[in-house]
Amino acid sequence: MKQTYFPAQHFQAKAWANGTTTELVKYPLESDFLKRDFIFRISTATVEAEESTFSDFSGLTRILMILEGSLTLIHEGRYQKHLVPYDQDTFDGGWSTRSIGKVRDFNVMFNEQARGELQAFQLQSNTSERVSVAQKRIILFVHTGRFLVGELLLETGSVLYIEENEYSSLSFTCVETGAILCIQIKVF
Repeated sequence: MKQTYFPAQHFQAKAWANGTTTELVKYPLESDFLKRDFIFRISTATVEAEESTFSDFSGLTRILMILEGSLTLIHEGRYQKHLVPYDQDTFDGGWSTRSIGKVRDFNVMFNEQARGELQAFQLQSNTSERVSVAQKRIILFVHTGRFLVGELLLETGSVLYIEENEYSSLSFTCVETGAILCIQIKVF
């Protein structure tokens, strides 16, 4: 098993049309977001405009989870969904999508060479969670609080990227009340 820990200060926010985006993990590492040659990409973003239109990401599946604020996603001709913190929606990146609401969100994007699953866990101090894992790649993102994974302390804004996972479950203990997101990615 290979683990890479990224503290919060490792990441840099970059401006986009309606806010900022912060890339957390992408695969392969040398891929370029602008070229869209990644198999998967995980990021956070702020939406600072009350109404916005999503970029066309044809060929990608998107999972969007709200971290702060509330948002109504409108998938033109399909459905609309109102999201509050830790709610999520999975949709085709090529759909014509717009949103209403200012938020901070969490994004998972992957092409046909991968599949992803996203879970959020809100825990109180001194409690633990055991998650069943079925994939070789697992990414943990600490939205708030502090968590122990084995001997490693994960703090707010940090990421633990596990590759070549060999276990059927993963445990984490909450040291300071907060929320941790677990992303499982299968690359074909």
